[in-house]
Amino acid sequence: MVQKVLRGRGRLARIAELMDKLNIKKPLLVSGDHLAAVFAEKAPGVTFAHFKGYHPNPDYADCAAGAAMYRENGCDGLISLGGGSAMDTAKAIKAMLIAQDEDKALRSLLPEDAVLPHIAVPGTAGTGAEATQIAVVYVNDQKVSISHEALMPEGVVLDADLLDSLPEYHKKACALDALCQGIESWWAKAANDESQVHAYLAIIGVLDNIRAYLLGDAHAAEAMLEAAYRSGRAISISRTTAAHAMSYQITKKLGLAHGHACMLTLPVLWDKLIDHEDALPALKDLASKMRLGSEYMGSRLLAGMLIDLGLEPEAMPDEATLDALADSVDVSRLGNHPMPLTRDDLKKIYRRAFTRRAGADRQVCIDLWNYYGK
Repeated sequence: MVQKVLRGRGRLARIAELMDKLNIKKPLLVSGDHLAAVFAEKAPGVTFAHFKGYHPNPDYADCAAGAAMYRENGCDGLISLGGGSAMDTAKAIKAMLIAQDEDKALRSLLPEDAVLPHIAVPGTAGTGAEATQIAVVYVNDQKVSISHEALMPEGVVLDADLLDSLPEYHKKACALDALCQGIESWWAKAANDESQVHAYLAIIGVLDNIRAYLLGDAHAAEAMLEAAYRSGRAISISRTTAAHAMSYQITKKLGLAHGHACMLTLPVLWDKLIDHEDALPALKDLASKMRLGSEYMGSRLLAGMLIDLGLEPEAMPDEATLDALADSVDVSRLGNHPMPLTRDDLKKIYRRAFTRRAGADRQVCIDLWNYYGK
């Protein structure tokens, strides 16, 4: 399925054109109150029902309530407006509606020919969920990924105007999510030529634009939104690897945003791959694509970025927390990572991730990031 994509500032005001192409007359808008008001202002001629009853990590019960609202209001399509949670909620609502059975929806047993159009409008430059067929929801506090090609949004609006009012930490964390997805997609076992093209565009898009984006540059914001979209396209093919798998409980236990949590472990995972012979060719190629002189510079560039962004770990978690983090990762689900990792490996990676760089090594990281791209 080829997505219909509207790109450019102010394009949200033209969403009715996309709705016409997808035959949507009355959508269920999945968003928070603020963005619902923005939508009503930008698209005044659109009649919609508004579902806001979802959480940052969408609960499956929330999605069931959204599906009920869709039916009650006679909706004929979905529009998600916001971050990954809004888009994942909309996808899960769609899964419930087309499966007509909650258990089948959870098991990704969806009909191939169901027609229920969904337009995704990202309000952040990060998750890339507008370009994936995956909905992440929680059932009894357990993460469940619903994955089916029917969940790929048929339409996308990339409007950088929506990024301008985001809090700075949110901008940083979302940018790091897109960068992590690009890097993880590149080295994933399931990567192919197509996914690596998207991964490359995501990686370079973030590295080349994040500074200007955080300073308020309008063109950089558009480039970051495109990079995030590309990161989603990449992982829709390759899926993510260990950094994402290790991030969820960091967010839950320590309160760090998802992208921030992913980036804490990524430099450590990079260094570990250098010692794994089978992964080294892909790592060398990635370092070259990132315009680095050596694969040894990759982790230091990422660490230097974290330092510059003010996102270094503040403190080392206690042993009980490190154990809980390591225990939370299902090692059997790390099969897409370029090398095997044991529970002991995971704990060591967490420990290193929360250890602040010091001395000459820290200065190398800072200098590498400061001079990168200049």
